[in-house]
Amino acid sequence: MIIKPLILVFITLIFINGCSSLNNSSLNSRPDSTTEKKAPDYLKDINAEITAEIAGKQSDNTPILLSSGGLPDFDKETEDKSDIDDVWLRLPELYQISDVHNKRIDIQKKWFLKHKKHLQDVSRRASPFLYFITEEVNKRKMPGEIALLPIIESSFRTNAYSRMKASGLWQFVPATGRSFGLKQNWWYDGRRDVYHSTVAALTYLQQLNKYYKGDWLLALAAYNAGARNINKAIKKNLKKGKPIDYWSLSLPKETYKYIPKLLAISQIVKNQQQLGVNLPPIKNSPHLMMVQTGSQIDLSVVAKMTNLSLKEIRTYNPGFKQWATDPDGPHHLFLPISQVEEFQKQLALLDEKDRVQWHRHKIRSGESLSVIAHKYKISVAVLKKSNHLKSSRIRAGKYLMVPSDSGQSIPVIAKTSSPKVSTSKISTANGRIYKVRSGDSFWKIAKKFGLSHKKLAAMNHLSSGDTLSIGQSLIISYQDPSQSSLARKSVEAKSTQKGIIKYKVKSGDSLYTISKQFKVTINDLKRWNQLDIKKYLKPGQELKVFVIASSQPI
Repeated sequence: MIIKPLILVFITLIFINGCSSLNNSSLNSRPDSTTEKKAPDYLKDINAEITAEIAGKQSDNTPILLSSGGLPDFDKETEDKSDIDDVWLRLPELYQISDVHNKRIDIQKKWFLKHKKHLQDVSRRASPFLYFITEEVNKRKMPGEIALLPIIESSFRTNAYSRMKASGLWQFVPATGRSFGLKQNWWYDGRRDVYHSTVAALTYLQQLNKYYKGDWLLALAAYNAGARNINKAIKKNLKKGKPIDYWSLSLPKETYKYIPKLLAISQIVKNQQQLGVNLPPIKNSPHLMMVQTGSQIDLSVVAKMTNLSLKEIRTYNPGFKQWATDPDGPHHLFLPISQVEEFQKQLALLDEKDRVQWHRHKIRSGESLSVIAHKYKISVAVLKKSNHLKSSRIRAGKYLMVPSDSGQSIPVIAKTSSPKVSTSKISTANGRIYKVRSGDSFWKIAKKFGLSHKKLAAMNHLSSGDTLSIGQSLIISYQDPSQSSLARKSVEAKSTQKGIIKYKVKSGDSLYTISKQFKVTINDLKRWNQLDIKKYLKPGQELKVFVIASSQPI
């Protein structure tokens, strides 16, 4: 993996929006607090200051991240060991910033306490990784609350994918991820790799904290909204003679709630018993270990060698997007400690040719690389690289070696018209389960159900660029009133039947603002109400809207 030097990364990142203090004024301040109306140093000349500060300490060109060959194991412990058996109970001992109480925090706390099952689900997903994250936070002497940030960012879903293209536990957008050396290609996404993304996120937060002179709340806000947006808000308050602590700034809606959410969940974790919350315990000891594989390997082969399910292997190694690891590395896997010794023994005996399964494809007349790549659901770039092709020219009668999923049958292009939609009878809170068939793609499935391919991928916590496997289950959440529920009390709407509302247009409304309010598309609003795009909405006009309740914190 190519790692970029710290000087270039931080100069770039200070202007990039984030994924998608311990000073007393920030910790204890409230909106009516008084602070000195003096411009902080970091607002004077951002470029010059950071260049001088970083360059002076990075003359050795030290990279941000360690090379993959030098990574420590997940099970490496810190010197400060705790006698507490549960990570949830250990974390409050590391807190530094959550002893703040105000209405904004209380609102978020009420939501979490109302959705205790959400917290239990988060604990289950965090179980393999929270110990490692806590250790990393502790080693860097950062506030323990930061170990809980993935709850706010991704609900501890390793493959979470946002509409802003942010991915992974820490929700790095592609540009920020690349700036921190997080490799992203068809095979692998370092933003999902729990080790690499955690190291990158904590490094980024430490840099932001240093930039904001030790103010952790501003650093966290900048992680969410980008330093440029936070600095704009600070400058705005300075001009008006207002305080410049986090609580006093005028911020985007998401950032306005971001810190209160983190502090609310921190306080709930600390006071579980008093609040009636029962988080499933997470053992305060190593769970996973990093194992070097040396070269590319099929994940289904790993599953057989470890006697684990393929789903478990993918859970521990979400960075690998396909059926095998990236041929160019990283060449490591995270496995339960109890399975490591046996895996290493079997790996030593495994023949090189058995690491990855290949299919020998005979080129037919009229076929192109793109047609063949689509047939096997791989990219043209991967097909060319696997066969050492410098151009896209191929000849009929010749053979191509195609890497294939040993755990699935070879997919083929459907030669007939698209089959009728086939869904399982299994229902979910948001719709139904669709089983992927031969020839399916995100675009084809989304079209069948009247969705966008990006929305279909996002609701399944995948990227629209990911490859689907035959038999894979996808959640289909479509605007079907019989499958949805009304979950909004803040809008002036009249409920007519389950999931359908009549919304009265107010002054200043537009199709755009209404679509954002209900999280639907403008095209849906037009289709449901047979609207003429050339005509304006009128106050008092009634619109029919199909809505689906949100299951995430608000």
